[in-house]
Amino acid sequence: MELTKSLYFLIPTFFIILICFPIFFEVRCGYNPLKNKGIIAIYILKIKILYYFYHIYGKYLVIENEKETKKFELEFSNPSFIIIEEFIKQVVKKIKVKVLYVYYNIGLNDAFYSALFCGLLNTILTIFFTFLKNRKPTASMCIYDTVSYNKLLTEIVFRGQISISLFDVAYSYLMSVIIIKRKVRNNI
Repeated sequence: MELTKSLYFLIPTFFIILICFPIFFEVRCGYNPLKNKGIIAIYILKIKILYYFYHIYGKYLVIENEKETKKFELEFSNPSFIIIEEFIKQVVKKIKVKVLYVYYNIGLNDAFYSALFCGLLNTILTIFFTFLKNRKPTASMCIYDTVSYNKLLTEIVFRGQISISLFDVAYSYLMSVIIIKRKVRNNI
């Protein structure tokens, strides 16, 4: 009898802990504009959840992995996209950034222009990181830059670790639906 009573307390306690404590995500996103090829990967607790290659062709986004290739048309006026956009705004407010790294290797076939462009990019990234550090003070950020002086090369990779609780995700989704319904009601 004692075992069943303890299970009645243990199971809800487990779910409350799962909902309230943050889950750590690692997001890796890279893009090569010369080859029009990119990669996105999401890891949860160091376990690979999502790993896709993507290409952008006009209004179409082609996503592929080892098993299949999907083609999506990008419609930014779609009502479901509006809810997703608001949901992303709400989730960004709740996310806790732990680590953010930017790796880039850029070459413009001329040493002078390559150095000039990489210096400008480094300055812009430093300003962005300073702005982000003011908003998310616990974040650790770093820039790894490489300049290929006499090659035509462009590679940019972002790697970040973020944490968010499942409660914050559910709350953000609920708030985004409420905000969109209020906007629709006020426009009618």
